[in-house]
Amino acid sequence: MASQRNNLQQTAMLYGTYMGLFWILKFALLPLGLVFSPLALLFLLLTCAVPVIVFLMSRSFGRQCEGDYPFFSALVFAFQIYLFASLLTAVGHYLYFQFLDNGFIYTRVAAQLELVKDEPAMQAQMTQIKHALDVFYELTPIQLAMQLLSQNIFYGILLSLPTALLTMRRKAVGR
Repeated sequence: MASQRNNLQQTAMLYGTYMGLFWILKFALLPLGLVFSPLALLFLLLTCAVPVIVFLMSRSFGRQCEGDYPFFSALVFAFQIYLFASLLTAVGHYLYFQFLDNGFIYTRVAAQLELVKDEPAMQAQMTQIKHALDVFYELTPIQLAMQLLSQNIFYGILLSLPTALLTMRRKAVGR
């Protein structure tokens, strides 16, 4: 049992590292997507693929468990993938906002908002959007990284539940 727990954590760390590197590369598409819009679409598609990839990773690990992959183990495994990926990605977010961004995302989003500010559908939300953008601009790189880390962990918790339900397996009782 202890070796299975160690194997679960080691495999989750490995898969979480792969997922974290995937998220960092995916995050690179965000500022690029503000310049070249097909990359923003690619960013969204890759974001939607994350739960599918974690499902495939969890199912792959479940097959290695000789038919006994209970709900709690599947839940812990999926959550740990998200946790380790989030931690690695937070480092990438911090480095980006500390050394590369220099207000680029803020200015691009503000410029795009200027283009649509006179649209009737945007009038009611424009003050809220500008306030949210100003709050974003006031955050330090470490605050941004921590905010994104907590957001990734929260979504990881939510997405781990259906993943565990879909990938759990019970060992067949011998007759």
